[in-house]
Amino acid sequence: MPALWWLVLSLILLVIEMTTPGLFFFACLAVGALLSALAAWLGMGPTATWLIFFGASAILILTVAPLARRWTKRIPPSPVGLASMTGQRARVTEALDPASGHGQVRLEGGATWRATSDVPIAVDTWVQIVEVVGTRLRVSIPPAASSSKE
Repeated sequence: MPALWWLVLSLILLVIEMTTPGLFFFACLAVGALLSALAAWLGMGPTATWLIFFGASAILILTVAPLARRWTKRIPPSPVGLASMTGQRARVTEALDPASGHGQVRLEGGATWRATSDVPIAVDTWVQIVEVVGTRLRVSIPPAASSSKE
């Protein structure tokens, strides 16, 4: 296979790597194809270029995959969407009454949400979001600010 074909194969493998989640498997194959293109450009025969492709790809897969696995496990996943609201602070704008389930809070970002709580909470009290349940926030008073108003 001429050097140009190896370069095209390398680019195709890189595109596949970018469109599929994984641990750099196709990137390792792309580097192997790139090394084979270099070998073909230097005038090596087809057998040598195929051996370089398989050898380099195998070595890279055996060394890069464990490193990539270790690296991706180090980074904890960050919450997204509604799950990212848990732990945020909000100010009560309408008193929270656990008996009726009425009440509203305003997030620090400015959004207003209906909210519920296990205990009655007065207006202008800072609360912490415990979880999102449907279209309501379940909130509680943070332990440090149990009865303070800011």
